[in-house]
Amino acid sequence: MSTINNSYEYYQSSQGLLSMLNSKKSGNALIDQIISNNDLKYQQKMESMGLSSGSSNIKYKNVDKAATNLLDALSKLDDKSLYEAESGKEYDNAELLKGVTNFVTAYNSTVTNLSSCGGTLYNTFQSEFLEAYKAKAEDFANIGITMGSDNKLVIDQEKLSAAKPEDIKALLGSTSSYYKNIASTVDSIDTIVNKALALSSGTYNSSGLML
Repeated sequence: MSTINNSYEYYQSSQGLLSMLNSKKSGNALIDQIISNNDLKYQQKMESMGLSSGSSNIKYKNVDKAATNLLDALSKLDDKSLYEAESGKEYDNAELLKGVTNFVTAYNSTVTNLSSCGGTLYNTFQSEFLEAYKAKAEDFANIGITMGSDNKLVIDQEKLSAAKPEDIKALLGSTSSYYKNIASTVDSIDTIVNKALALSSGTYNSSGLML
C-alpha cells in the first residue's frame, strides 16, 4: 500500500474513533478540538503530498483521466486480432504498432499530469511506474521502447516495426506482470484521487466517512 493510502486510512480510523467516543460523552469540547486539529493537520499533510484543495482539483481529474486512458490503451493490446492474420490474408502489424504507440502516448501523458501535481502523489506513483518498467527494461528494449531522462517512454519506430508480435503480447498483454503492475498502480491513483476530491469538496465528515 502506498504512503498516501496509509495516510488516508490512518486519518479515517483516528477520526472515526474520536467521533464515536465524543458521541458517547454527549459532546466534549476537548475531543471536538482534537478532531478539528486532526482535520487541519491531515489537510496540511495531504498538501505536502501534492493533494491540496480548490484550484488543484482539475489536476487530480487530469491525472485520473490520464491513468484511466493508460490502462485502456494497455487493455486494447490484449485483442487477439492484433496478433493474427485475417483469414486468407498476410499478417499486417499496422494496427498492433498503432496500439503500442497509443499506449506509449497514454503513458507519457500520465507522467506529465502526475508531475504537475508534484509532492508525494508524483513521487509515489512515478516510482511505481519506474519500477514496473525497470523490471522489464530488457524486454522493452527488444521491441524498440526505452525510457528517456524525463521518465517518459521513447519509441524506436524501426525496431518496433521489426518486433515479433508474440514478444509484444508477452510484455504488454493482460497476463503479463507488467500489465498487472500498471493496473494496480492505476487503481491506486483512481482511489486516492477520488478520496482527495471528496475531501476537498467537503463530502467527508469529521469521521472521515462519505456524507
